[in-house]
Amino acid sequence: MQKRVSLKMLAEKLKVDVSTVSRALRDDPRVKPETRRTVQALAQRLDYRPNAAARALKAGQSGRIAVLLSPPQQRFASPIFLELLSTLDQNLRDTGRNLAVFAARTRDEEPELVRQIIDEGLADGLVLGRTRKNDARVEFLLRRGAPFVTMGRTDWPEAHPWVEIDYAEAGRLAVRALGRDLRGPLHVIAAPEGLNFADYYVAGAVSEAANLGLPEPVLWRVEMTEAEGERVAHHILSHASCPALACIQDSLAFGVFRAATAAGAVVGRDLTVFGGQNFPGSEHTSPPLSTFSTADHDIAELLSQVMLRRLDQNAEGAFETHTVLPTAVLRQSHTLTQKLPSELVTQSG
Repeated sequence: MQKRVSLKMLAEKLKVDVSTVSRALRDDPRVKPETRRTVQALAQRLDYRPNAAARALKAGQSGRIAVLLSPPQQRFASPIFLELLSTLDQNLRDTGRNLAVFAARTRDEEPELVRQIIDEGLADGLVLGRTRKNDARVEFLLRRGAPFVTMGRTDWPEAHPWVEIDYAEAGRLAVRALGRDLRGPLHVIAAPEGLNFADYYVAGAVSEAANLGLPEPVLWRVEMTEAEGERVAHHILSHASCPALACIQDSLAFGVFRAATAAGAVVGRDLTVFGGQNFPGSEHTSPPLSTFSTADHDIAELLSQVMLRRLDQNAEGAFETHTVLPTAVLRQSHTLTQKLPSELVTQSG
């Protein structure tokens, strides 16, 4: 039976330390690029497979990394979380680790679930999303010294690694686009207060409205579902003429389109809409939905690599932090491309 290729065997063939081989296989930036390439090429040629069970047993670890899905994220409302799970799982398996997914039923359950994961040794590190201003989950993990990465910054921005989308810029992009053809009140529909990404989005939208000399937006803080988008839009269309709606997520915008159809209104004639995160199908609405976009795969890959580097217990220096800028995807829904009924009457007369 052929002997299993080990880190020690790779190190002996290359005449380097075992720790260097281990770091090179994890793309640790402290290892020279040419050394990383040499190690990885040999590992591939010899069909090296990390022995996760042995490594975890020796270190007293589980060999698993946990992703905590916050309500209502267990419904996979945002494609970026699907991308994150897929990318993280692939990267973990490359290092002999496994992915474990946990989902709390309510936000109040999350701190206790995090405590359980750590105290019962269910995972060696965590990836958290939907960070808050006073995040009890992060406070606990910092106190325990457990490795973790957050999708979004926290009240302790220098104390742990994080990757975030600049939602303040996303809010500015939405208002900037809608402000070009604004004829009615501006409404901003975002996630509940206390979620940092949503608070940043609202702050960016409000500041951009002020910069452009627009009236202060009407704010709506709701769960990011189609049903909530439809409910809010139904109320707005019942009380406002030609409103402009900035939605933090396309799921809300899809609900707005449904409400418009039910009310006999037409997006691009009776209202304008700007979404968020460029969901699949957003280009097929009628008219196509203007939105903002991020490179989801690149963000997922970045967050995965930050998590893997954080797991290196010999890591030194400042924690990694990364902010990713969104870009506007301008289609048609943010402008009045169709004639208003009053304009048709004026022209025909």
